[in-house]
Amino acid sequence: MKPLSDSRILLVDDSKTNIDVLVRGLKADYKLNVALSGEQALQLASAVVPDLILLDVNMPGLDGYETCRRLRARPQTAEVPIIFLSALNEVGSKAIGFEAGANDYITKPFDLLEVKARVRALLKAKAYNEAIKDQLAGELRVAHDIQMGMLPRDFSTLEAEYGVKLAARLAPAGEVGGDLYAAFGPYPDRLVLVMGDVSGKGIPAALFMVRTLSLVGLLAHDLHRPEQILARLNNQLAADNPSSMFVTLACAVYHPSKRLLILASGGHTSPVLLRQGAPPQYMLQSTGTALGLEAGITFAATELTLEPSDTLLFYTDGVVEAFNNERECYGGSRLLEDSKGLLGKDPETLTAGLLERVQTFAGTARQSDDVALLALSIEPRAAGNLGAEPETVSLEFESTAEDVSRAVESFREFADGQDLDSSEIFALCLGLEECASNIVRHAYKGDPGQRFQVSFTRSNGTITLLLSDTGIPFNPDDLPERNPDDPGGWGLHLARSFLDEFEYSRRENQNTWRLTKHVANKTVPATVNS
Repeated sequence: MKPLSDSRILLVDDSKTNIDVLVRGLKADYKLNVALSGEQALQLASAVVPDLILLDVNMPGLDGYETCRRLRARPQTAEVPIIFLSALNEVGSKAIGFEAGANDYITKPFDLLEVKARVRALLKAKAYNEAIKDQLAGELRVAHDIQMGMLPRDFSTLEAEYGVKLAARLAPAGEVGGDLYAAFGPYPDRLVLVMGDVSGKGIPAALFMVRTLSLVGLLAHDLHRPEQILARLNNQLAADNPSSMFVTLACAVYHPSKRLLILASGGHTSPVLLRQGAPPQYMLQSTGTALGLEAGITFAATELTLEPSDTLLFYTDGVVEAFNNERECYGGSRLLEDSKGLLGKDPETLTAGLLERVQTFAGTARQSDDVALLALSIEPRAAGNLGAEPETVSLEFESTAEDVSRAVESFREFADGQDLDSSEIFALCLGLEECASNIVRHAYKGDPGQRFQVSFTRSNGTITLLLSDTGIPFNPDDLPERNPDDPGGWGLHLARSFLDEFEYSRRENQNTWRLTKHVANKTVPATVNS
């Protein structure tokens, strides 16, 4: 905080006598500039921004009121303290002055001690406010760095694993914002992408954004479909949301083996599909409901098989709702047209080019909302490798003994193409049957209206079975050691002895069983997932 003696005061009065008195009284304590008219005051304030202005009201040409209004309209002098000097002592005159933007009012003939006291008080208050702003700005810069650190920048690992190209751009309207994007690769058979926009601005939006990102990361690991992720996320956000904030979110799950993309939206802008030989088009007719306001909402999903070199563009409404100085809106039509001009470009070039076009359109207009872009493109080589990629099939069963048997038979069909030993098949079938039976009997209490999911995966000498349900918790670790009175308990203990890994977890109201058996790597890896 600079010393008060370094403060610069602009004295504005058409009376040289008043100026002389003020200069004699203040020159020992402050740096002074002098203007004899409102027009001259505006010129001096633009050239060297003062720390405080003593402004006469009655002047020829621009009077003090109008001079004050114009000073307040300029960003560089909008917050400079202004003290009116006037012979008018009526309440109405003072009211006009305060409405014009004055901070204080001194009546002529003035007492120099009063002037010095009020000047010092306003300068001290200004210095204190600036110190607080500097501290807050420093904290916001740290918050900005933390927030940016949560958003991925290097997608190279995901690109190599899933045969795609990814790129993103984020331009917050302030130090911190509420736009978010992420890419998760929870399993080899699926890549999860999200793009979101939190209501509001500043620190509250940033905190809500961090919470949303953290929850999405957990849900993407356990849930297979985007509409399931949105539904569970909505329930979590709505359960504890005293500020009534919300987030719009687009969620996509991409299955590289079939180039299948499944997309769901919670009130977010529709992604744009860019395909060679076709005009850019929006993916969604309906964008759904924002998340966090009401629990129990369901979401629809759209499926699309992507072609090699296809690109899917996600963006926030800060793109289409960008305004220029003429108050023209960038809009969806301009987004499609600009995207068409970048058709065939890689995601890095596409996102950088679109951001540049939005900013060029806005010009010097103040950015009112965060801008975020995320692009996914399918590598041309994905077509040639399609047959070598693991096959993916979704399996879901009813909570009945008959469907437990169907699940075991489905695994046997899968195992027939894997060249497994009979002992390996027996161990995995036993584990599958025991876990599925316990889902039916214990997690769902025999309710045939419920459903459970199963996946089978062969990868690098390992067979993994994954079962999931939304029933009540049932942790096999809580079973007594070899309890013969518990028909399910003995079977689970036996299955464990034949398997290399046997894990149970409970997360976000979902039970998950992971069974792993190391096998001889005799065939090309294949996968069946749900």
